[in-house]
Amino acid sequence: MLHDRITGRLRMSDTGAAPTREQCDRLMTGSGLGGPGPCADTDATAGAGGRYSTGNDMAVWLQHNLADNDRAVWPALGLAHAVYRQRQTMTAAIGFDEAGPIDGLALGWVVVAAHGHTPLIMQKSGGGGGFMSYVAFVPGRDVGLFVAVNRVDFTMFNGLTAVANELLASLAPR
Repeated sequence: MLHDRITGRLRMSDTGAAPTREQCDRLMTGSGLGGPGPCADTDATAGAGGRYSTGNDMAVWLQHNLADNDRAVWPALGLAHAVYRQRQTMTAAIGFDEAGPIDGLALGWVVVAAHGHTPLIMQKSGGGGGFMSYVAFVPGRDVGLFVAVNRVDFTMFNGLTAVANELLASLAPR
């Protein structure tokens, strides 16, 4: 379904749960907790993301999510970007604040509300196999970024995402 409805339509040929041998040969080597991760089928973690991708495919994904000039994608983006759960309605929000203070949850996106000079940011952090990643964008402002580091270091990651959010704010002022 992921391929049929999203990655195939967007021509994201290097995104999926079970990388081919050729894709495994091209993966960066991760480090940090537990050392380098194996090239493995991640279907078991599909509900939490569990996907391999490339920087090029992530750029395509960001462009898709920023396609506010393409009326054909508005219905899908409207559903994906809508806030379905606000923080104040959650009993706990453990593990969501690592890349910015969560204000709400959309479909797969953590929403950081606009405040001060910072615009609304939709973001998702990830990790596994010796990597940490961050993808974020500002809806309606044509600004987004993707960062992947081959180290598991939560202190470093907290600083990296703070700088990334400041960069987004400076490129897309409210």
